[in-house]
Amino acid sequence: MACPAPRAAPGCLANTDGDSTRVRVQVLTNAGALDRDKQLPVVSQLTAIVAAAAGDPSLAGRTRALSTEAPDVGCGLAGHATTNAELAQGRRRDSGPPGPRTGN
Repeated sequence: MACPAPRAAPGCLANTDGDSTRVRVQVLTNAGALDRDKQLPVVSQLTAIVAAAAGDPSLAGRTRALSTEAPDVGCGLAGHATTNAELAQGRRRDSGPPGPRTGN
């Protein structure tokens, strides 16, 4: 089934076996970005988003949210390779979350 974006149609949220009774979602952050006090609400919010997208509040109890940290070996953001330090520096400089680059 093709899943439309940004809304998930019934049956679009499923595990690798096609079973929609359980869902796993993963968030990847730069190393050290989320301490334990930040991980807890992120996982809670991701779980709530999945349940809301599925239109099934009971799915929250069957959702596994994984928080993974990327080592500081560089990553791509908006077509530019950056290190964790560069990401943190840019975040301090910008008042909002990173968005798409404009211009050429």
